[in-house]
Parts: sequence; C-alpha cells; structure tokens
Amino acid sequence: MAVAPLAWIVLLVVAGALALRALLLWLFALAANGPVMYGEGAVAHAGSIIARGGDPYGPARAGMFVAANYSPLAYLVAAMGESIGPFFALRFASIIATLSVAVAIAWRARHQRLQAIALGASFLALVPVEVWGPAHRSDPLAIALTALAILAAAPSWWRAGIAGASASLAVYAKPTSVLPLAVVFAYLLWRERDVAVRTIGAAVIAAVALGAFSLARFDAAGLVDHVVRRNQLPLDFGQLPSLLIACLITIGVFIVAGLRTSDGRLRAYVAGGALVLLLGAREGATINYFLDLAVASCLGVVTVAARTQNPLLPLALAAQLVLGAVFFRPLDASATTGAWSDPRRAALASDLARTSPHLAEESGVLVANGIDPIVDDLFLWSRLVAIGAIVDDVTPRILDGEFATVIAEVSLEGLDRAPAFERQRWPPTLARAVLTAYRLDVSADHFYKYVPRRILVRLE
Repeated sequence: MAVAPLAWIVLLVVAGALALRALLLWLFALAANGPVMYGEGAVAHAGSIIARGGDPYGPARAGMFVAANYSPLAYLVAAMGESIGPFFALRFASIIATLSVAVAIAWRARHQRLQAIALGASFLALVPVEVWGPAHRSDPLAIALTALAILAAAPSWWRAGIAGASASLAVYAKPTSVLPLAVVFAYLLWRERDVAVRTIGAAVIAAVALGAFSLARFDAAGLVDHVVRRNQLPLDFGQLPSLLIACLITIGVFIVAGLRTSDGRLRAYVAGGALVLLLGAREGATINYFLDLAVASCLGVVTVAARTQNPLLPLALAAQLVLGAVFFRPLDASATTGAWSDPRRAALASDLARTSPHLAEESGVLVANGIDPIVDDLFLWSRLVAIGAIVDDVTPRILDGEFATVIAEVSLEGLDRAPAFERQRWPPTLARAVLTAYRLDVSADHFYKYVPRRILVRLE
C-alpha cells in the first residue's frame, strides 16, 4: 500500500475512535435529559419560561435573576421540546447541527472517499467540538448556520436566499457569529460582488422579519438589556494567552493547514474565526470560542488535502487529535478544561421541595426537576454584582437561611483551591455566607448540597 493512503488510514482510525466515543457520550447526554456543562440550566430555564407563555427578557419575579443573555433562537428551540424534557430539544438540535457540519466537510472531500470520511471524523474528534458539539447552548446552532451561510452563498437567488437567511439566523442564535460573517461578506464584496449584494440583501430581509417577530413576542427594552448590556463583561487579558495556548494544542495544526487553502472565501472565514477567538479576553470565555475557527480550518484542510499527496498532512492531523485528547481528556469529569458533569446527578435533587427557594451553581439540576431557580446563572449574576450593574440581594437571604438548599459544583470549604472560573461564580462574601449559615449535607461528583444549620421559625 502507498504511504499516502496508509497515512490517511491512520488518521481515520484515530479520528474515528475519538469521534465514535464522543457520539456515544452525546447520545447518553441526550437520553439522560440533564445538564452536562455549566450554563445549560440557564438556557433550559429560559426555554421553560417561553414554553409556559412567558418572556425570559421581561421583568423577572421579585427576588429572581433570569440570565437570558443569548439571542432568542436557542431558547425558542429549547421551548419546543419542553413536553419531552427541558434538555431534549436544543441538545438534539445541537447534535444534528454539529453532525451536519461534519457531513458538509466530508461532502466537500467526497472525490476521495477515504479522505472524506477521515476529515469528517476529524472535525468531530477535535476537543472543542467533542465538548461543545451536543451543548444545550446556542453555539452549535450558530456555527452550523454560519457555515451554511458561507458555503451556500452563490450568484443564484435561491442560494443567496439560503445564505442570507442562515446568516441572520446565526446571529439570532449568537451575536458573535457576526464576526466571521462580516469578514467573509467583506471578502465577497471585494471579489464576488454580485454574490455579496444578493446574500446581504437576503440577510437584511431575514433580519427584519426576525426583528419584527422578536418585538412582537419579547420585551424590546429587556431584549437589549439582556443580550447587549449583560454581555458587556470586563476584559481579562490575563486569560487570553492560556486560551491561545489551548487553541494551539487542540486545533493548531488544523489552523496552519487550513490557512494554506487557495480558496479566498475560506481564508476569510479562518480570519473571522480568529476574531471570535480574540473575544476570549472577555470574562467567562472558554473553548467554545474556538468553534468557528475549527469549522473554518477543517473546511480549508479539505481543499489542501485535495491537491497534496504528502503523507505528513494526515499524520500531523492525527498527532494533533491525540495531543488534544491526552492533554485535555475531553468529556471526562476530570478534564482540565470543558469538563462534563454526569447529567444523572440531577436525580440527587429530585427530593427537593418544589415550592421552596433553592440556590444552585448549575441551575440545571433544579430545572431538570421542575424547579424554577432563584438565580439561573450564578456566574453572570456574580459578574453583574461585581461591576455594580445589579444589587446583591442573595447574600443577605443566605445569611438569613431563606434558601432550603445551596448546591455547588465544588466544595465551598476548598474554594480557594478551586479553578478561577469557580471562584468567579462564588464571590468571597457569598461563599462565606453559605459556610456561615449552612452545613454540608450531601457530597458527590460535581454536587455539594448545603442545608441550613438551623431552622428559623418566624412568628407572625
């Protein structure tokens, strides 16, 4: 057997094994119908509010904090499956969206079947994709719609219409999608003006329709407050170098290879994905900021693979996948970044009183049990309190023992040794208040339940 085909077989074996493991765990997460990563509970809660006819962007009930800091698309999709479970519809849609991107990558390499399968599997085996591919968040929908918009754009009106509508929906899923789209559309205005004009025209029409729907369905002022103002978090340039290093470890070879593409549109896509990565300087950023860059790079690699017989390309890609898997251990609870939690841990909260107030770091354990969380995104709440955007009315209630339970993902006694993102979710004053007024009752993986040290009886 020639060296080049053998090298592609090596990539197929490595990528196929990692992708198959990821797919099995994705299906497990879908069947478990619970949260697997931080922030999914807030999305499920907003979807539940919509399913009940409410508005997550409207004024929250007294004493409650509803994050709803995404554009509406993810919440609307989540609401559609509420009858099955709060974590079903959007996770299912995310899995389909991620698989669709892999199929698109394989389809563009279809003239070399071995390469096509290996490259499609390689995308699924990338650490950011493994971790975020099935996320009950807006990211998978956004990257799939962005890719569709960029690949579909063509002179014909029907393809321009698909591309424009997809672009608007991508931004309606996650506003950061505007960065890769803007760079690619700028390139098209320079090199393919007719394509750009028709696609942008279709995008504007779709955006107007989506805007009209949003104004009719949601509170306009609340929409601006939640999606715009609540995302204006402080910059933390100190975390950007570590994020860049993680990016190089997980997809660096794919980026370098993808940039060698002769397709100017895809080079622009890679550049736009790099701009999204630079937003990682904002507090709360994680490896989901690599996703656009991962898609663009993989599409670029397809064109490079089609014109080279060098076996070093597939071998380098395989080495990249192994390096990412060894270094980050994706989808494991002990992962160094993007750690998954067992969705079945929601069962540990199944005996909580439905009518009592509860505070949970990952509110998904409450939402999965039909309980409306008082704070559905503790990280966003703590950041907004820190910058003075909202008032801390939770800590005094903790000191008064008003919450029936407090559930953390780490032991609050050892919070000073926890990762930085955990310390951002638990401000020192809040953590001290919990330890003062509450005691540890149950401890399990990513589940530490605290209950009041004493039961307060108030006389009327």
